[in-house]
Amino acid sequence: MYRIILLLSFLFFGWLTVENRLACHYRRQLAHVIYVNGTRGKSSVTRLIDAGLRAGGLRVFCKTTGTVPMTIGVDGVERPIRRLGCANIREQLSILRQAARDGAQVLVIECMAVDPAYQWISQHRMLHADTGVITNVRLDHTDVMGETLSEIAEALSNTIPRGGVLFTAEQEQFSVFEGTARRLGSRAVCVRPDADTSSLAAIDFPENVALALAVCDHLGVPEKAARAGMAHYQRDPYALAFYRLGNGGLFVNGLSINDPQSTRMVYESLLQPLGLAEKQVTLLLNNREDRVARTIQMAELAEAVAPARIWMLGANGGMLARKIRTRMGAGTPPICRFQSIDDLDFSDINQQDVIFAAGNIAKQGKELIERVRQEGEPYVL
Repeated sequence: MYRIILLLSFLFFGWLTVENRLACHYRRQLAHVIYVNGTRGKSSVTRLIDAGLRAGGLRVFCKTTGTVPMTIGVDGVERPIRRLGCANIREQLSILRQAARDGAQVLVIECMAVDPAYQWISQHRMLHADTGVITNVRLDHTDVMGETLSEIAEALSNTIPRGGVLFTAEQEQFSVFEGTARRLGSRAVCVRPDADTSSLAAIDFPENVALALAVCDHLGVPEKAARAGMAHYQRDPYALAFYRLGNGGLFVNGLSINDPQSTRMVYESLLQPLGLAEKQVTLLLNNREDRVARTIQMAELAEAVAPARIWMLGANGGMLARKIRTRMGAGTPPICRFQSIDDLDFSDINQQDVIFAAGNIAKQGKELIERVRQEGEPYVL
């Protein structure tokens, strides 16, 4: 038995050594690896960088792990990633190999790890990115990454490159990133949109576009070319979008935003463009069973939005309803729980109504958006 254990251990560590050498081999074939991390907007920023660099003439391989894990090959074709089991950070090694074999100059890849240790391993043992991006720091995944913003910033710092450069739009926690970057011999750059953000907002959230432009400039792509590419970038399939329903009501898909702080910021940014103050707003919350902490945080969102009514899909509905009633007290709006998306009735949603969907895109969330796409029409602000 001892010999068998010894042999298996030898084979295991031998395979790890081979795997590490292969990773280094594939990494040497790439001029740059850009690793995108953060709480909100990772997928969008990854795709924006990809589009900007391609417009500058670089051969780019891109991977996002947003609502649907995807690759965008050097040929510009988007392909879904097929997983046989649960998501595993070893997938990043496969992407590294694909990028090298496709003849890419640059790999732009979104962080798929939440656990701080896995974030560190994926950067310092697998990808060895020379350019890091951290979009922002929000209260999310608090059960794994920490209960305060500074703790979450420390966790996200695990993907800061050694001897490279970090770009971030985060201002409040920038000192955390700057300190880690300094220890690693890297340079940290805080990116802020220009005062006039209208041209950036036409593409995506100004902070996301500004970050992507800064990275493209770092790799030698002129701003004009980068902007031209970003103007037509391939969005995440379930990103923020708007739909007109049959009777004229508006459906806002905010399910992929996840954390309540970001969701609230998006909601507030839509107050004027959509005239939400004069509308009857239905807050539709879809919750995941394995995201109890995030479900509880949705009570904060309900209090901030103060909708006319609340609809619930998914798990933990009873617990969330109690939390909402505790926070909102006598001002709690009617709360309805639905077992299936087929139970939702859009027939009375008219031009004075807005459904704002939030919480999580998983499970019934995707089914909901597919139904809305069939029954409604895309709406552009």
